[in-house]
Amino acid sequence: MNYMWSFFCLFLLSCSGYRFQSNKNPFAQYSIKTLSVPMFYNKSNLGNVSGAFTTKIFRTLTPYSGLTLIEGNGPADAVLIGVIESNEKRKDSILTETSRFVDGSFGNDFLEGKRNDFLVPSSLRVMANLRIMVIKHPTQEEIEFLQTDTGAKALSSKVIFNEVIPLSAVVPLKRRSGESISVIGSQNRGVYKVGIDRMATQAALNFKNMILYAF
Repeated sequence: MNYMWSFFCLFLLSCSGYRFQSNKNPFAQYSIKTLSVPMFYNKSNLGNVSGAFTTKIFRTLTPYSGLTLIEGNGPADAVLIGVIESNEKRKDSILTETSRFVDGSFGNDFLEGKRNDFLVPSSLRVMANLRIMVIKHPTQEEIEFLQTDTGAKALSSKVIFNEVIPLSAVVPLKRRSGESISVIGSQNRGVYKVGIDRMATQAALNFKNMILYAF
């Protein structure tokens, strides 16, 4: 019986990816007790994304004991910098994932005047990257420099965390009937907002896993 129990415990501990989670300050080994989190920088072609990403990442760090978070650019041992990036062209960041025929989704008013059937988006994919860096005692000039592609490498001695998180979210458009073509535009705006929120949630989860295994 004891042999079987020992084997079971050994099996649990050897499972792939198994690791005890800790709520202690992950940056303590670098003498970081206070961390400021200013609004993330939006270097992408997506609008109104900084707030969602900043809030989600900030909340991810709040449960860690021994780590005091400071909103904005207050004095702290280190600064967490987030940079949201994307493809240069917006059409490469928001893609049509799937389409459907208009007469089956949006009503017959589209087809008045003997107009031929045509396809409209039924779901969209929104894509971006989030670059997160933690740097000890940076100057304002260094913070601005870190937003460039070469900044993190040049200041590697002060940067203790530097990772890029690729993000993607697919959101379906709602089906409408008997409405005008303007519905598509309003739907896209709503879908875009939902997609950004989903990517921010995904980024926060990935970031949590990264610091769990990195520190």
